[in-house]
Amino acid sequence: MIQSDRLLELFVAIAAIDSYYPNEDEVAEILRSRLERVGMQFVADEHRNLLGYWPGTGALADHEPILLCAHMDTVMPTEGMQPVIRDGVIHTDGSSVLGADDKAAVAAIVEAAEAISDAELPHPPVEVLFTVGEDVGHIGSKAFDVAPVRSSMAFVPDIGGPVGLVSLAAPWSRTMKVTFQGRAAHAGLEPEEGRSAICMAAAAIHAMRLGRFDEETTANVGLISGGEAPNIIPPHAELTLQIRSLDRDKQQSVQDELLDCCRQAAAERGGSTEYETKVFMEGFHFEPSDPIVLRAESAIRAAGRIPEHTVTCGGSDANELNAKGLTTLVISVGYKDIHTNEESMPIDELNSLAEVCAALMLAK
Repeated sequence: MIQSDRLLELFVAIAAIDSYYPNEDEVAEILRSRLERVGMQFVADEHRNLLGYWPGTGALADHEPILLCAHMDTVMPTEGMQPVIRDGVIHTDGSSVLGADDKAAVAAIVEAAEAISDAELPHPPVEVLFTVGEDVGHIGSKAFDVAPVRSSMAFVPDIGGPVGLVSLAAPWSRTMKVTFQGRAAHAGLEPEEGRSAICMAAAAIHAMRLGRFDEETTANVGLISGGEAPNIIPPHAELTLQIRSLDRDKQQSVQDELLDCCRQAAAERGGSTEYETKVFMEGFHFEPSDPIVLRAESAIRAAGRIPEHTVTCGGSDANELNAKGLTTLVISVGYKDIHTNEESMPIDELNSLAEVCAALMLAK
């Protein structure tokens, strides 16, 4: 049913477009035009997310709709994207990312709808959501209002690994900015009077457990800043940390541990700390017996693949949609080496993903 040549042509066309946030509009117009031809009705919100509704047909017209979601943006570098096809695999030319994250999913969703329309198959109502700014912080999905959505479950193809993986969990994540307060002094004339905030921050980092805590939990210091001039003992410094865990309680425990390191390092050097915490994303967890998991598995089998369960410490639009009350599951795309200049997309994986999307759309 899937027309692999048409699918490949679409993927290569949109992959060649520089759509780093906020430059997704050209991709959005291509998707809208392709899907309006099959009868999908679109509304773009004020944030440029594109929500489409495809009425059901035949005896399935009154069935419960489902939503498929993918993001149109990519990471950098993006300029001059030139997909190269070699040995059944779509590669980058080495100067940029390929953007299979998540344009492979975007193309697969479009092809699935076109193939169903071409075959004149009866189908339940289908919704699609193409978001902006996912790779720079889930900007589109954070802002998206789920009120117009008619579906009670959604599927987001947006993790690596061969097509057939179903992610049962994604992490809770918090970003924490810690400010160290020291005391300024002339570094040459009276260094004894100073209290270096940079030294406090360095001591705090040295005391921290960072990287992978266990199979569910990670922590990272991603930003550090401070100081005023080489001849001034620095009175201020800042650290920005991110803590992720598939377990909400572990996430909080690690956050408290790292904050204690900061407080102790400051106190031992005559300083103090202030901090602020922001929610980066809320996590989710599904059981293998949940209806949304069973529906994904059924679609994967219908596409000739064997479903497997996994978890991920990466985030996606699914984190935001679940947090807004729309039950959303993440499935694999088949891309490799994403976010690098070696990124690639096997064509057979692209075809299989489109088959899975079509099976999801056709499921009763």
